[in-house]
Amino acid sequence: MGRPTATSSLNTAIAAVAFVLPMIYMYRKNKRTIVEQKNIKEEREEERAFLSSLVKNPSSQPLRPPLPEIVQRVLSRCSFAYLSTIDVDSTSSHLSLMRFTYLPEEETIVMSTNVKTKKYDMLEKQNGVALLIHEFGDGDNLNGEYSITLNGTCSVVRDVVLTEKYRSLHLENNPDYPQFIVGKDIAMLRVDVVSARICNINDEVLKWNVVSGIK
Repeated sequence: MGRPTATSSLNTAIAAVAFVLPMIYMYRKNKRTIVEQKNIKEEREEERAFLSSLVKNPSSQPLRPPLPEIVQRVLSRCSFAYLSTIDVDSTSSHLSLMRFTYLPEEETIVMSTNVKTKKYDMLEKQNGVALLIHEFGDGDNLNGEYSITLNGTCSVVRDVVLTEKYRSLHLENNPDYPQFIVGKDIAMLRVDVVSARICNINDEVLKWNVVSGIK
């Protein structure tokens, strides 16, 4: 049997590398996934502990505006909310399931709606609204345990530049729903948050507003 040639040795080395590299890649990928999942779990536990401390002992958390960073973080990954508006003509209310985008730097919620809707007509007459957020993201272990109700004033954005800014941010946060965001009859709405209520499944409630903080 002859000695291995340089070519055969090179081919053997290439084959070995080709075999080992995918294994290294998968190991590192799985390790990153495990670390990311651990970090998410720890983050959610931090959020649960913070929200629990607020509703159980609000005096220990003298919050002032803006909303606490952890509450902002929870809202920032949300997309669904129930929007309550008032029908001043019939002295009743109207409820809509909305996709929204939270802008923490402005303490603002942005949404979009067709101008040919009852909701739009009502907002033209009365801009006081409430938003109920209960779903905090897929796989989020806070789901079903807490709800956040935001109260504020809702206005139709008239400024063209601001409208397109909000539309772009809203579309980025809800990329699968352009039919509700982009179009000639689609208006952008802005809700300026003035108060918040955080409630847990034990009906313990924390109240917050821009004037006095926690109640």
